[in-house]
Amino acid sequence: MQRTRAELEAMSPEDLVNRVLELQDMLREGLAVRNSLHAVLNRVLNAKTDEVATFAGLADTDLSPEEAELKGVWAAARQAVSNPTGLRQVRAETDRSPLPAGPEGV
Repeated sequence: MQRTRAELEAMSPEDLVNRVLELQDMLREGLAVRNSLHAVLNRVLNAKTDEVATFAGLADTDLSPEEAELKGVWAAARQAVSNPTGLRQVRAETDRSPLPAGPEGV
């Protein structure tokens, strides 16, 4: 639950400490979920290594629209595993991805 600055200022120190501890637990859970998703995505990429490499090596002009989309998806998956923050930045700049641009999309 988000609170305004005024609500936080009105809270007692004990309530603030409890809120911080609650947020730490939520963050820990979120990081565990992210790590699990990262591991699953990495396994998918490893299982599809040949397909990923094939699409990575093809020029966009040689691909059908469906193949071009698949190439983009594999590229995004590879970047998500290697550099998730960079992927969000690229997607925010191009504004063409179904992936969330930040925590508000999660």
